[in-house]
Formats: sequence, structure tokens, C-alpha cells
Amino acid sequence: MPIPSAKRRLAAYPHERSGGLRLRAMIALALACRTKLLLADKPTTALGATVQAQILLRLRRLKKRARYGMIFFTHSLGVAGEIADRVAVMYAGRYGEVGKVEEVMKRPFHPYTQGLMGSTVQAGLRGMRLAAIPSTPSDLSCLPPGCASAPRCAFAETVCRERVPEETHLPPRHRARCIRVAA
Repeated sequence: MPIPSAKRRLAAYPHERSGGLRLRAMIALALACRTKLLLADKPTTALGATVQAQILLRLRRLKKRARYGMIFFTHSLGVAGEIADRVAVMYAGRYGEVGKVEEVMKRPFHPYTQGLMGSTVQAGLRGMRLAAIPSTPSDLSCLPPGCASAPRCAFAETVCRERVPEETHLPPRHRARCIRVAA
């Protein structure tokens, strides 16, 4: 992605550059270090749709060409679907579901993942109301002893509030932590 007015931008202070330009510079620095692992912590947050698409396209190309791994943190399932091979859906620092992105998005097992999918704009849902995840987010300074999403889960039972559910392995390489999930 060429940088418009590159000479003028070089003399500018960081706060005078756009978020997209600063992000491109950070990605370039990370890659120049010949890193084996790129950690991208919400890199497309607060970017316009066009710049976001450019960044995702560039990262996808780099991922295919280069020999490094990438851990991409995002709040957007749409972004995860564009960039990820595998996805871990987390709530309050604990994962509820892990698997290939296509598997998790087409067939979510954990109620929180299902809630996220239901509250996301998708093709074919025009004019329909999106589902809302009930309740308010957990207080991270005082997490419940059981499943982190139990206070917001319509299916939560007493056992959910008492202990973290065991991990269930689902074919082929999909895992979920929920008492409602059976292998």
C-alpha cells in the first residue's frame, strides 16, 4: 500500500498521521524484525471500512507468503472470518469454543458463540432484528467460580455457576466448554 505524500508524512509527528497510516508503519516495523510470530491486538479497531479492508487484505497476503504465525485479537467475528484459519471465542478471559473458523461460524456449540453469531449482521438477514446477549458483561475483577458466561447464559444451570465445564472434543478439531455440548 503506497503512502500518499510520503515525503510530507515522513516529517509529520505520529499524532498527525491517520490510524491506518500508523498501523501500516507498525506492521512494517514488526515484519522488518523478521519475527516468527506476529501479535496483532485489535489492529483494525477504529479504522474506516476501506482502510480496514486494505489492512486485512495485506495481512492475509503476508500470512500466505511469509513463514510466520499470527495471533489476531479482535472483537469482530467478521474480521476473524476474513483473516483467521482457527478461532478461539473467549469471554472474560476464558475460552468457550475453539476450532476452524468455518466450523465455529457455521456450527457454534457454545451459547456465547451462538449469541455472538445471532447478534452479528449476516447475509440474508436484512430487515430482521438481531439477537442480543442477555444481561451485562461480567465484572472482570470478580469473576464467578464456574463458567464465565453463566450469568449471561439463558441455558445456565446450577452446575454452570459452580465449576468450569470440562472441555468437549468435537470432530474434527473443534472444542467447546459447555455442559450442553455432547461429543
